[in-house]
Amino acid sequence: MKIFFMIGWRNLWRNKRRSLVVITAISLGIFSMLLAMGIMNGMNNQMVENTIKTSLGHVAIHYDGFHNDMKLKYSFKPQPDIMKAVKDNQYMKHYTIRVKFEAMIRSSEASQGVMIMGIDPENEKKVSSIYQYTLKKEGSSFLESPDSDEILISTTMADKLDLLVGDRLVVMFQDTSKELVGNAFTVKGLFETPISSFDKYVVYTGINTLQKMTGLENRISEISILTNKKEQVDKAAAQMRSELSGNNLEILTWKDMAPSLVRSVALFDTMMYVFFAIIFITVIFSIANTLIMAIMERFHEIGVMKSIGTRPSWIGSMVMFEAVNLGLVGLGAGMAAAILVISLLGATGIDFGFYAESMRMWGTGTVIYPSLKTMDFVVSALIVFANTIIAAVYPAMKAARIKPLDALHYV
Repeated sequence: MKIFFMIGWRNLWRNKRRSLVVITAISLGIFSMLLAMGIMNGMNNQMVENTIKTSLGHVAIHYDGFHNDMKLKYSFKPQPDIMKAVKDNQYMKHYTIRVKFEAMIRSSEASQGVMIMGIDPENEKKVSSIYQYTLKKEGSSFLESPDSDEILISTTMADKLDLLVGDRLVVMFQDTSKELVGNAFTVKGLFETPISSFDKYVVYTGINTLQKMTGLENRISEISILTNKKEQVDKAAAQMRSELSGNNLEILTWKDMAPSLVRSVALFDTMMYVFFAIIFITVIFSIANTLIMAIMERFHEIGVMKSIGTRPSWIGSMVMFEAVNLGLVGLGAGMAAAILVISLLGATGIDFGFYAESMRMWGTGTVIYPSLKTMDFVVSALIVFANTIIAAVYPAMKAARIKPLDALHYV
């Protein structure tokens, strides 16, 4: 095995220019593939993180049925045993309680269906990023207390309803008695998140204010929990499910609450791998042509080797290892370049501001920070090796079948 590898390495550099052309092609392919994967990973990661940090949290506790029908009737009291299970959870970092339901807001210009969320501003800062997304200019500011009767709306909604900070609007909804209620709020601040669909639909006010207006008293809609690490969400949820079984509560991870997002990320990953596998098929022909040309140049040499008793399998192995060496050098160079570039871009980010609206529709934000996963390196290596082996099969068989007599008469 070692001798075949060494012979293959020696043969690789017998025609340096030709070998370098193929190695460069493989390196550019690997570099482009990993760079594209890095950008896609960055987009997927930011899409997930932005969704978690705006609305879902890592884990959420609701009354059973609330996630599918967000109405006031699916509310619950945060009993001491529930709060103890949350606070004592070893994976929990921060939590907040919320009241949320669908409502209608009206200005003098237009109306809009919304999801109104009652929050405790100080706890909300620890769980979501809405405070960071709130504008701090032209009088705009975040809510100050859970008793606030002011409201926080997005810049998108403000434009549609023709509202400014300090203007009044009316929120209409059904209370717990199914009576239609309308209350006036003053616009306290404006926010802008990386997710356009969120901005079109969600508004915030104080949780105590909503509890009084709706007749919920001390009942809430959800407890949103942030874990120490995103990878711990399943363990955190499982621990709380075991402790809170029998309380008519549903304990959901962000993956349970946004299955379409999980499917989208998985689909993008699969599409990328398939796409690059198809692209690398073109490399097969470059490697195969290079090896066939090398065999033709060494036709007499191979004939002599056959004459002195070299087995066909040994000659085939020599050609296969030459292809493997081509793949290894190209793979190493491509990966090294990709790691360097993606490390730099991962720190500085890539500004896609010219596609701002499209990026907000995807919920990624305009600056993407590429990153690579271990699986990306594994898959790219497998693709390269599979292609080099496939490309080398025909040349190796051709070399193994050369007859000494034909080699002697070959011109």
